[in-house]
Amino acid sequence: MDVEIVHTGGRYGELVAENLRRRCPDNRVGSLCVSDALPLIVDDPQECLPPQMGQAEVVIALHIHPDLLYEIPHAAAHGRTRALIAPIEDPGWMQQGLINQVSRACARFEIESAFPRPFCALEAASPVIAEFCQTFGVGRPDFDIIIENGTVTDVVFRRGSPCGSTEWALRHLVGRPSNADLVHAVSEGLHTYPCLASMALDPSLGDTIMHEAIRLIESAARRAAEARGGGGRA
Repeated sequence: MDVEIVHTGGRYGELVAENLRRRCPDNRVGSLCVSDALPLIVDDPQECLPPQMGQAEVVIALHIHPDLLYEIPHAAAHGRTRALIAPIEDPGWMQQGLINQVSRACARFEIESAFPRPFCALEAASPVIAEFCQTFGVGRPDFDIIIENGTVTDVVFRRGSPCGSTEWALRHLVGRPSNADLVHAVSEGLHTYPCLASMALDPSLGDTIMHEAIRLIESAARRAAEARGGGGRA
């Protein structure tokens, strides 16, 4: 499964690309940059999109101009693209009206769409996106904790954030006693990673997107710890 990441440059877009390539090196993951210095209204957004876009089955759009995001389904309609994923890491990135417009445009061209809030909340709710989640291990964190002789010896990663924050946080579990507060340990680990999720209040969540990301990994850690008889207390 080929993937194209459309972003405005910077470390986050490259982190996502690097992690997807590392998890599944047999699949092509392209990184396509667009300008972040655009006017409030872009007269011809197609001119601002990379001409080669649309050659992958999945397009991931990261914090790009709203007019460019809306144009992606139209620009990719006659290419290979079967799904568009536009994660929301900040409540100011994308308003509900734009989400509705992009969803309708995707549906018109038989392109699946998803707008996870944050990216690690992605659900495998449609066939192509489900294949993407399975192929690259992306979505709500899911992992097993291996305990031997009262100590966490390993963590088996199955699914998590595409930026690598889940795997980073899980490193903080190895070597800890099984009766330690493993949920708190994984939460601490996430705090030391450059997660892009915002600390601004998101009205749709009633909380910040960063706190939602923390809840997701804590919930997965609690399940894994309880399944292995480890310290799952909050």
